Amino acid sequence: MSLLGESGFTVDIACPDTPGHLETVAMLGKQRLPIERLWDIPFHRYDLVVLGTLMHEGYNDVDKFQPLPGLDLINRIGCPSISIVHEPLQWNLRCPEETYDGRHSKGWGTLNLFRDHTFYWQGRRRRRRQWSREGNHLVLWEDGRRLTFFSTDRGTTWRGPNGMTLRRRTALRTDLKRHTRSGRHAIVTLSRQAAEHVRPRCPDAAWIVPFSRPDGPPPAPRDAFVFAGSIDYDRKAIGSLLSACAALAADESVFIVGGSRYANLADDPNVGRLMRDLADCGLADKVRFSGYLPYGEFLERLRQGRFLLPLVDDRVFGGDYKVRTPAAVPLSLGLGIPMIVNEAIARRFGLDFMVCYQGDDLASGLTEARALDDAAQASMLERTRQAADRLQAHNRDTIAGILRRILA
Repeated sequence: MSLLGESGFTVDIACPDTPGHLETVAMLGKQRLPIERLWDIPFHRYDLVVLGTLMHEGYNDVDKFQPLPGLDLINRIGCPSISIVHEPLQWNLRCPEETYDGRHSKGWGTLNLFRDHTFYWQGRRRRRRQWSREGNHLVLWEDGRRLTFFSTDRGTTWRGPNGMTLRRRTALRTDLKRHTRSGRHAIVTLSRQAAEHVRPRCPDAAWIVPFSRPDGPPPAPRDAFVFAGSIDYDRKAIGSLLSACAALAADESVFIVGGSRYANLADDPNVGRLMRDLADCGLADKVRFSGYLPYGEFLERLRQGRFLLPLVDDRVFGGDYKVRTPAAVPLSLGLGIPMIVNEAIARRFGLDFMVCYQGDDLASGLTEARALDDAAQASMLERTRQAADRLQAHNRDTIAGILRRILA
């Protein structure tokens, strides 16, 4: 939004009425355009439309998104557009060959059949998953167990054992190359690696890493080590945090800012698990929680940290951080807070001047950060500012070039 504002555009926001969206719109001083009445918006009065998340085939819980934010929606709106791809793997390597809504013992969940004959079934965690066709049957193998499905309507619906049912989804339009061919539409990813990954499907894919920089100098640090957002054992390297807590000094702790909206944090499944794991290790006092904070307060509290902990590496979240920018990167650059970060992640995003550690040895990173003198800390802060300047210039140049092209 700020990049468009710098280019002279007034930006209106259409979004759902969820608490997070409402807080963000209020913080920006905007009036929400109700997404549930999308077609009441006079699109002919707008120069362009930005789609915040371009939906791909195989997206979980598509019924929550009405209308679906995909290429068909952009074509119907009829304006020049910029569409943001958040999950590049789903547009190339992990693009499903077929996608279904599948009913199993825990309810309904997305079933995606991938080209390499592996599959994903939402709500069913299995280590080994393969699918195949055997005559008129669809066969799923889960950890050596065979599940055979048959169809009586040419593959629209499949029935399997124990009441399992598959309903084929209506295919989404996903031809990015054709979508951008006219020059009126652009595809933007959120990392250089993501753009490179998507370019076989869309040669003109560009990338930015949007972030904002608060006015005024940061407040004096209150906490040495802060983590931003929600605890998630699947998407974050929580094991490295548990190991590192044992290396904290007696007067040190990690402060987790924001995250869960649960009134009782222990009721959050991931937070409750972390609390139990810490207690089992005798480290219950080494992690503190702010609980949920409105976004403005969340940012101000983060600014009072000395180092930011991303807690990501190449093993968590299915390896997606090889192409996705961790959310901590724009926070670090925007707020001017250096990170203690996995070495592979730092090198990938040109941030290896920050405090780096190998593998899951976060403890060594905390030790190195603790040993920095004032001069070394000041140097790291300056290099963080310079990296933010370079990225901000890239973002501005990229958006300016896209706008010239799609509005020509």
